[in-house]
Amino acid sequence: MIICHFSTVHHVWDTRVFYRECVSLATRHQVTLIAIGEKSGLINGVKIIGISKPKSFLHRFTLTAFKVFKEALYADANLYHIHDAEMIPYGIVLALSGKKVVYDIHENTYHDILLKPWVKPYLKNAAAKSYNLLLKFAKQFLHFIVVVAHPRFLPAFFVKEEECTIVQNFADTQQLMPYRILNRELLPSNEIFYIGMIRDMYYEVDELLHALYHLKKNGLLVKLHLIGYFGAKAKQGFSHLPFWEEIKEQVTLYGRLEMSAAYEISKKCKIGVCLKNQPSEMLVSHERKLFEYMAIGLPSIFANTHIYKELNDETDIGINVDLTSSEAIASAISLMLSNGFGLNQKALNAANASDYKYNWHADLEKLFKCYEGLVQTETLK
Repeated sequence: MIICHFSTVHHVWDTRVFYRECVSLATRHQVTLIAIGEKSGLINGVKIIGISKPKSFLHRFTLTAFKVFKEALYADANLYHIHDAEMIPYGIVLALSGKKVVYDIHENTYHDILLKPWVKPYLKNAAAKSYNLLLKFAKQFLHFIVVVAHPRFLPAFFVKEEECTIVQNFADTQQLMPYRILNRELLPSNEIFYIGMIRDMYYEVDELLHALYHLKKNGLLVKLHLIGYFGAKAKQGFSHLPFWEEIKEQVTLYGRLEMSAAYEISKKCKIGVCLKNQPSEMLVSHERKLFEYMAIGLPSIFANTHIYKELNDETDIGINVDLTSSEAIASAISLMLSNGFGLNQKALNAANASDYKYNWHADLEKLFKCYEGLVQTETLK
């Protein structure tokens, strides 16, 4: 089977798109990935075609989208897999030309549009409703792969469970096994780990940094390993924080790192932090990084919204906390680092949950079956 993934948003090294989906699929099929990046060539069995990052949203929706689509046509695939809302019309064109097309829905885009601060207020409702109309129309031509924590969230995407494929954003447990540490209590210093967006629409590192300041004032020195990057429209840097001079020696900012380099750093950390904090009304899936933390046995602090509470009630892997409160974050860190908390048990719980349920390989088989079923159906016609 010839498969082509394409995106105007995701980087060629995106964890889900490249490392989990494309590399896994390439073990059985011929796979091309067209996405944002500087490199092109055959990497890990995947043919990479890097596209320049668009200069603006308008550029992304017009010139970049058309360029990506043109490259996708050259691939002449049996099955196309799109990842962005602006590529839905191109996906419909491909479907009408006889190709099988999958739309990978990563988030609740309707509510995301309503919450975007850079979309003009008078445009938000019209844009969000237009997206939903497009989604309803597209379901007649495209097969939806949906990332949802539970099927009860599927009505947001106008499909029933039997009409789509749920493929979770779990971690590749085998890939992360070299970085698994279960005796976190024995690590020599109080170090915590974060990887992901540092400051963006649903990410805010400032409260975590403020928590370090609270802890320092109370005699607990904690070092933070901060791996990631700032959103394009987010405030850059930390010098504006009034307490920054007091804690800057405790914070190491690495920027974007390859997964192997990033998780090597995690081996000396006692706690992980997930900063993603979406409003409850739009929350349908978990932060991918939390499943990566689980795979390496890293007890974590994460949002206290409903699906995260449900996950923690089931697995007991850390502490749910109000991520908008520096005091609450500081209290959670202090508790987890205290004697008698049971950090090693939390690490074991996380690893077991990853091994037996929350791992990519179970959902990879769903992806293979989805693709092969769609193409076989076309072949039999």
